[in-house]
Amino acid sequence: MDKLKDRYFIRLYQKDDFKPQRLPLASARTLFRVFIHFIAGDYVSLEVYREDYLSKRVCNVKTNSAGISTAERITMRAKMFEYFPYDDIVNKFSEGLYDPEESGEYQSGVMKIAPFNEEQFENAIELLSIINEEGSI
Repeated sequence: MDKLKDRYFIRLYQKDDFKPQRLPLASARTLFRVFIHFIAGDYVSLEVYREDYLSKRVCNVKTNSAGISTAERITMRAKMFEYFPYDDIVNKFSEGLYDPEESGEYQSGVMKIAPFNEEQFENAIELLSIINEEGSI
């Protein structure tokens, strides 16, 4: 079973779409597939975080109306993505109860990333070889 240091949180933005697609607990193979789609122009922005970094504890300081400050320890994940229950998903992953990667395919919510078929794989290799030869697209 993979550990959190081997998994990534990926956030993708498509053209004219203000709501990002989020891929928690993605493996390096899924990250590679998403990166190829990003290079090909399917996405306009890509953010990648290691899950073990997002699990670190930080202080969240709140000040009430009376001016009293209180601090609570939360994960970096909860601080950055406060509206989404990713801490619960990561806890289930750590306990071995949940894994979005099954048989080489990533599936979480409405997002499904399957392995490349032969044509897509050849296109990806060709794209990478062009980048390697010319230094840019």
